Amino acid sequence: MKTSNVLLVSVCLLAACSSQPPPRPIPAVRVEMVTSGKTAGGMAAYSAVAQPKTTSPLAFRGPGYIEQIMVVQASDGRSHAIGKGDRVRRGDVVARLRDAEYRDQVDQAIGHVGAARAAAEKARLDFDRASRLFATQSITKPEMEAATAQRQGTESQLAAAEARLEEARVALRDTALVAPVDGDVLEKRAELGVFMAPGTPTFVLGDVSAVKVVLGLPDVALRSVTQGQPVAVTTDALPGRTFTARVSRIAAAADPVTRNFDIEVEIPNGDRLWKPGMIASVEIGTLTPQDALPRLPLTAFVGAPGDGFAVMVIEGDGSETRARLRQVELGEVAGNRVAVIRGLTPGERVITTGASMVADGERVEVLPTEVP
Repeated sequence: MKTSNVLLVSVCLLAACSSQPPPRPIPAVRVEMVTSGKTAGGMAAYSAVAQPKTTSPLAFRGPGYIEQIMVVQASDGRSHAIGKGDRVRRGDVVARLRDAEYRDQVDQAIGHVGAARAAAEKARLDFDRASRLFATQSITKPEMEAATAQRQGTESQLAAAEARLEEARVALRDTALVAPVDGDVLEKRAELGVFMAPGTPTFVLGDVSAVKVVLGLPDVALRSVTQGQPVAVTTDALPGRTFTARVSRIAAAADPVTRNFDIEVEIPNGDRLWKPGMIASVEIGTLTPQDALPRLPLTAFVGAPGDGFAVMVIEGDGSETRARLRQVELGEVAGNRVAVIRGLTPGERVITTGASMVADGERVEVLPTEVP
């Protein structure tokens, strides 16, 4: 009897244990180290993506099938049709459409001009004859007016035919897609045999003899920025190098969404070290108190108990890495980042991805920093 009771108790205990949910997996998060906005030279640092000085989308004026694409020679001596990264010179024919239909249109227009010219010549001769007869009162005034109208009408028809001929010749000439500037091929959107509609970009060229970056500056920082002002630019892609650039444009009005002013900085690129898409760090203007504050992305902030905002600060290392709720006071918003007035110190690690998914004191796994 006692054995049966023991077995019954054991079965009940096992059933209770199996009903408990499995332990929650350790959340994986990404973090960002808190830094000051101040640079060594007492300047404000801004980041932006390098862009070509100018971009030129190339499109055919009329429809047609691509019959030819420019061929270039690679460094290994082999030839290939131009593609992304290849360079072209101003005046190069980068592609051609099949032009048989366009030549037929030119031939037809030439025939129409010939017929219109003959009609105009006949009307001129009839007008001259009618003028002589009218002078001797051999024809009536209505007959003279009819000859005049016929001459004017045929002259107008001749002018229209000549205009259509010129239009056909321009359309034939435009079956060749010509590079308007020296540049690099940034995009290629067509291949041999593909039908292209009018105005559809076939290639996009970029002038990278200089690159530009566009920064969003708050209004309080504008007073220290002037047109042509020299600035220092660096990029992690070219470590150890500092480039001297200049402010090339200052927006006249703020962006209606971010309330920042676009400042364009042009970087000389004669040696072509800068590539579109590189991340540039620009030191510009003098610091305001807000500039010196650390800034974090919007995804780092969570609600604080009661009222206000907080962040999740990482404490400990290894198996003892935990998230701790820290209430903070926020400053101005610039783009998708917010200044933190108080509550954080430089060097601390703050969760920027996954903050809303962890609890105060919970263990977390810190994922490696993503490389842009």
